[in-house]
Amino acid sequence: MGWQVGLKQTVKFLDEDCPDSLKIIIKATENKDLKNLSYPWGNSRYKTIYNWLGNEKTGIYKYLTVKGIDKFKVEVILENYKKHLLNEPISEKSLLKPYLEIEKKWKIEDENRETIDTLRGVYIPKDLEDCFTQINSFWSDSTKTKVKNWSEEEFSTNAHFGFGMWMRNNWQLWGSSRLSKYFNELEIYHPDDMSGIILGSYHRHLNDKEIKLEEQIQHYQEYWEKSKTNELKRKQEEFSEYQIGDTLEFNYNKGFVSKEQEDKYDEDICIAKDIITEKDETYFLIKVKVIETCDRKGIVYGYQIYNPKTANSSKKIIKNLKVNKTQWFRYNDWEKIEE
Repeated sequence: MGWQVGLKQTVKFLDEDCPDSLKIIIKATENKDLKNLSYPWGNSRYKTIYNWLGNEKTGIYKYLTVKGIDKFKVEVILENYKKHLLNEPISEKSLLKPYLEIEKKWKIEDENRETIDTLRGVYIPKDLEDCFTQINSFWSDSTKTKVKNWSEEEFSTNAHFGFGMWMRNNWQLWGSSRLSKYFNELEIYHPDDMSGIILGSYHRHLNDKEIKLEEQIQHYQEYWEKSKTNELKRKQEEFSEYQIGDTLEFNYNKGFVSKEQEDKYDEDICIAKDIITEKDETYFLIKVKVIETCDRKGIVYGYQIYNPKTANSSKKIIKNLKVNKTQWFRYNDWEKIEE
């Protein structure tokens, strides 16, 4: 179905493909939570919609993109299907309208992410002091007293996956915002580090202790420098195990060329093999010649195309590789077959 066009086709296919138990859940789920019923959100194992939208060449992906739907494709497909299940009248224009309005608003926000003070309806602090102000406005005096009486380590540990996650998501530390830019200018780049500094500094602020921001920054920079060194050593050791002439087995981390191939992989009867023909020691790449697949269409591989207009981003290209063809891969796309 993924190669056909339009929402009507999705309804026809989902009627046949979607389990009856999931159909019942779809009918009872609020529109705002429908996305959680599709993989990989909400721990859902239903992958059909994910597979459609994981390929920009599919008809439904192109169809919704042309209609102006970029970030809400899953929601549109599921809300449309929910209406069908409930026997409600379906007007595509009415269905798309609220999503298009949000898309338009978000597009303007995204064009000004690092300067505007509000993203996705949430105020974004401009610096560390502003973070304190916002947290003070969130929490009651009793909560602040509880936090104050914890040790800094206890507070940071307890808050990392709760309030810390809220900050990382809602203050747009994973994407880009004026707060992430503030930390980037301090040479702090990972959202976990940003939230760690905010939490640790806020605890010290509550306890009238010196924040020692420079010391915290140095701690995280030293951590990543050590991590970088260890990671390089690990890659060098692993890469040294791959030799020209070795036979390897594909790990399918870019997906599958067909549903049949995925089913065979799940049953451990889909094996793709190659032979290493060249190595690139600098970038830890191997050039392989495919000698076996479990599907005549081959295997899925992906690579990046540098975009000179943005300088810091690239376009992801997904293609199929067939038997007797050669291609460069990251070494860990393949696993060495132990003899």
